[in-house]
Amino acid sequence: MRKGDLRRDELLATAERLFYAKGYEGTSVQDILTEMNFSKGGFYHHFDSKLAVLQAICEQRAREICDRAREAVAAQQGAVNKLNALFHDSSLLHNTNTNFVFLLIQVAYREDGALMREKMKQSQLEQMRDLLVEILEEGVRSQAFFVTDIPSTAQMLIRFYMQFTDEMAMLLAQEDSEEKILESMVIKLQVYRTAVERILVAPFGSIVLCDAKELRLLLQDVIKRRLRERADEMLRT
Repeated sequence: MRKGDLRRDELLATAERLFYAKGYEGTSVQDILTEMNFSKGGFYHHFDSKLAVLQAICEQRAREICDRAREAVAAQQGAVNKLNALFHDSSLLHNTNTNFVFLLIQVAYREDGALMREKMKQSQLEQMRDLLVEILEEGVRSQAFFVTDIPSTAQMLIRFYMQFTDEMAMLLAQEDSEEKILESMVIKLQVYRTAVERILVAPFGSIVLCDAKELRLLLQDVIKRRLRERADEMLRT
């Protein structure tokens, strides 16, 4: 790896750590430079803004998530199991990485975060499309799915799943009780799951977009993190 690439990766790792510790809004470009003992010229050689740094972090995470999903799919037998593994392990909203999920909620799912969400979706779309096409082709051969235009269906399903992720993230960002948010999340989970089954003409109950228990754990972690940040904010003031 070239020296410039190493410094860029170090910059991303430092920025991500500071975003987790201080929040995106609470971290300045100067904070990142001070932490790294890095010059402004060096920073702007790689990125033109703090937002560009966050976008690069999100794209990096999307690649890692897609790699994890490929491994999960490879470990499964049968098209339905492979599709469920792809949905489960390609989700950006995974309870094993609450810090990253909370960062997304803070930035990508604000009113002005539409551009970032689209960049993340495009990155996932490009990386997941071929794998999903392979799964659908296997499902059609085994008659688990009934699809006529596989490439178009694959692209539609990915965007459909991303819309599901968007709606889940926006619920996580709400200021409401845990039970009320969880109830809304479960309803959306059922609606989207049924819709995917109908698109693929798959058996009822065969598609699992994500686990309701994992959603509850993620929601609880996000709420705890939000309360902790507020308590820290009060102590600072």
